[in-house]
Amino acid sequence: MEEIFEVLMLVIVVIGCCVVLPLMIVWLTNKRKNHEIDKQTEILMAMMEKHPDLDPAEVMKKLNVSSKSHKTIKQKLLDNVLTGGFMTLMGLAVLIPHLCGMVFFGNKENGIFCGGIMLAVGLAFLIHYLVSKKQLSVEIEAEEKQLKEQQ
Repeated sequence: MEEIFEVLMLVIVVIGCCVVLPLMIVWLTNKRKNHEIDKQTEILMAMMEKHPDLDPAEVMKKLNVSSKSHKTIKQKLLDNVLTGGFMTLMGLAVLIPHLCGMVFFGNKENGIFCGGIMLAVGLAFLIHYLVSKKQLSVEIEAEEKQLKEQQ
């Protein structure tokens, strides 16, 4: 009887982590984006009622620039470096003690898998940064020139 409850709890946890959690993240993200769009529409409608001679495209362009900071390609790549470095260090922090425990004390724990996965994800982010930096160098320079011209 206890085995049935253990299996049932395991199934509930797996379904919660692998199905419900990602769905909730997607739902919350979409809800936030819809809220932002609704607020921009409300502001635009109020401005159009007060000043009917304004160009809606120009107003939207100004609203987008002032309401939300735009990340450049370089900033996105630097975010990948930050994430990759953090995940790599966390993977090593989990992996090294478990390897030392295995070698010196004969412990056979499953922490090696968690550390290995984190290390692999971190290295994937760092490799993505290096490859993207080479491939997007022209776009990064063009974006920097455009930002200098706007200032």
